[in-house]
Amino acid sequence: MSLSSLGTFFNYFLMYGIGFILGSYGGLFSESAGIINIALEGAMALGAFFGVIFLQGMLSWCAGTFLVATTGGLVITYLLAALVALIAGIVFSFFLSFVAIKLRADQTVVGTALNTLVIAAASLINIATRPGEIPTQEVTTELFAQLLRINTGIAFIDNMLSGLNFSVFVGLIAIIGLWLVYNKTRFGLRLRACGENPAAADSVGINVYKMRYMGTAIGSAAAALGGFIIFSCMPIGVWKINALGYGFLVLAIEIFGNWKATNIIFCSLFFAFFFAFAPTFTAIISIHPEWGLNRNVFGQRAFYYMLPYFLALLSLAIFSKKSRAPKAEGLPYDKSSR
Repeated sequence: MSLSSLGTFFNYFLMYGIGFILGSYGGLFSESAGIINIALEGAMALGAFFGVIFLQGMLSWCAGTFLVATTGGLVITYLLAALVALIAGIVFSFFLSFVAIKLRADQTVVGTALNTLVIAAASLINIATRPGEIPTQEVTTELFAQLLRINTGIAFIDNMLSGLNFSVFVGLIAIIGLWLVYNKTRFGLRLRACGENPAAADSVGINVYKMRYMGTAIGSAAAALGGFIIFSCMPIGVWKINALGYGFLVLAIEIFGNWKATNIIFCSLFFAFFFAFAPTFTAIISIHPEWGLNRNVFGQRAFYYMLPYFLALLSLAIFSKKSRAPKAEGLPYDKSSR
């Protein structure tokens, strides 16, 4: 593998690694509070959609200004887009938490319905904001490609950093902050107590309902930011509104990591490795027909893109029996029954 190809690999690895960790933390915070967050797929898609739509708007509204014409301006623009994605995730979380906490509905069913609703709603908004154009689910993502190019003359660094925007650094800070909050603060301890034994937590003065709302809000916001990072950095040019199953993958990562914040980081990086390997290695195969791989299954693009999902299935089959979910996960809490 050449230095340029290795740089491309690390570009994907950073993008997917940070996005998957944040998405998995989305499930961790929600489920540690006692709410099953099947809607992570929707949260990731919604965060990506609103973040990218905001970037499209900035390209039009601020054309010719420093916000879209300079590197410094792009830092501010992407910070604002990341904030938009976070807000979208928080607002979205209340659809799940309200129905789960107030109406005590089946959280798995509600989460599944919300995933479908998000794709439909985002598609309608996309069409409504582009009057006069052919109705489409497609969103342009490669908006500031030229300004996001790195030209140091070193192939490895150029390929590794080109296309990554400032939201990647926001993601790294968010991961550190969420890890500390979950493991090292009173809030994190109370959150876990609400997922393990809400009645006991209530008996010592912890507001279980409030903690569940907050846990779901933090989790959905983290997933939305993860989705925005992946789809705003992905060099695909045009994105068809869909989270590509990443929301369900991060649920598998969460289970694989046994609901432990540190384990989840390593599990996310494990899957990020294979997601980064797929486009990098298939690109190498395409320019080396003499290897002969393109004549069998090991030379097929689909095989390498399928591999991470197969590994997720395999890991769940092997390790799910040893996983220990929060005891009160998915169980509605009734204060009057305490």
